[in-house]
Amino acid sequence: MEIRDDYKFLRIEDAFKALHLHVNLIGVIVELDCSCTLKIVDPWHSGSGLPVKFIARTIRGLPRVESIGDIVLLSRVKIVLVNRKITALCNESSSSFALVNGKHDEDFIPYQSSPKFQMREQDKNFLSNLREWMITYDFEDGSCCFTSLKDITEGEYWNLSCQIAHICKDEKDRWYIFVWDGTEMPPCNIVVKSERLPLCVEPEMLPTHVLRKFPTFGSVLRIIVEKVGEKQAIHCLQPGQHVKFLNLFFQVNKGLWNATFTPSTKMQYTMSREMLASRPQRTSREKFSSRWSPIARCISPAHSGITGVAHEDAPFVTLMDILTCRNVTAKFRCVVRFVQVFPRDVGKFHDINGNFKLLAILEDATARIRASLYADEGDKFFGCDPSDEEALVKKLNILLGGDEMEELPRDPPLVQCCLFSFYTNKMDQWGSRRFRIFDTWINASLTQRHS
Repeated sequence: MEIRDDYKFLRIEDAFKALHLHVNLIGVIVELDCSCTLKIVDPWHSGSGLPVKFIARTIRGLPRVESIGDIVLLSRVKIVLVNRKITALCNESSSSFALVNGKHDEDFIPYQSSPKFQMREQDKNFLSNLREWMITYDFEDGSCCFTSLKDITEGEYWNLSCQIAHICKDEKDRWYIFVWDGTEMPPCNIVVKSERLPLCVEPEMLPTHVLRKFPTFGSVLRIIVEKVGEKQAIHCLQPGQHVKFLNLFFQVNKGLWNATFTPSTKMQYTMSREMLASRPQRTSREKFSSRWSPIARCISPAHSGITGVAHEDAPFVTLMDILTCRNVTAKFRCVVRFVQVFPRDVGKFHDINGNFKLLAILEDATARIRASLYADEGDKFFGCDPSDEEALVKKLNILLGGDEMEELPRDPPLVQCCLFSFYTNKMDQWGSRRFRIFDTWINASLTQRHS
């Protein structure tokens, strides 16, 4: 076999036969893991790709891939065996690399290159040909299967094909990747007795202008990235991008789903058309339009029938619809779970003036919010004598799916309710926006059935 000189690139299929030799390679990045190992393909290799491992004295010497689907040019990399797999080793001391945008209409200037790398005029032809080829390329990921968010289970590793909704980090340099696949995560059992449940996985709920870029149906999963090595991998992610994650670990904390990177987590290239083909089909009179492709919402989501409302003709909306509503004050009808209430002692549901006062944490597949029950609306909701604590406890336990202080885990039922939003500070209407339950009640006949 002829090994090409310093002015030529070796085909990836030939690299698998070049063990212990130094070669030049060019390929499209279709996979990236947390240890900064890439997987590349070219038009002459039909398999799952060639791994490329990078060794550098500092993090700055490692590639910072901006997007899966970009192109890497490699000079004098050595073909070796790593864990019994043919791998191209790019060692800072003897090899060099350059990263170039994979989009068809971009220039040929590398956005990152090692000091020893020299771009040649003839490299532009290779780059142009790879970009043309990528338009119709269908990557063979080689993984066993992918799951949907609706099918995840706690304490398991899953592969996920999804769309990036948002990326951010907190004050502790912990990163959060928000992903969506159009399906709804299963409701979690509540296993916390006394502490107040959070509204979201991240330390603070995202601002409204960010939430408005989210889809308003289906669940958005938070992927947490904590370790320094793993953070190197997230620089290639951008909102709106379609990505496949391999070996994410799924867990539940305080009734909220999240996933974490593991040492074996990888990210794979996904064509947008793959994601579009996987989106669920729904039927509805009402459609929404945003930067996400229009998909119909469900007209009548299932609920337990435990509660009744005075506005049966009002369309159902999700809690994310409510959070992203363009009006500060508005009225809504939704299907939610009551996951926690305050105060917990029914004897304290009324203040010294006899006014009903309760704060509840409500959730659906899209979000959690706090909503209050106040005065006559609270009495209407429970529909029993304020002094009849036994009746209040019975109805509250049905609503919460068990005694909040005793029975764990709890599985609150889905119930319909009406909500309205209002503000408490005219000078800061969005910052002081609150939610209240109204025109909703627990059906007496159904509570008797649970006795």
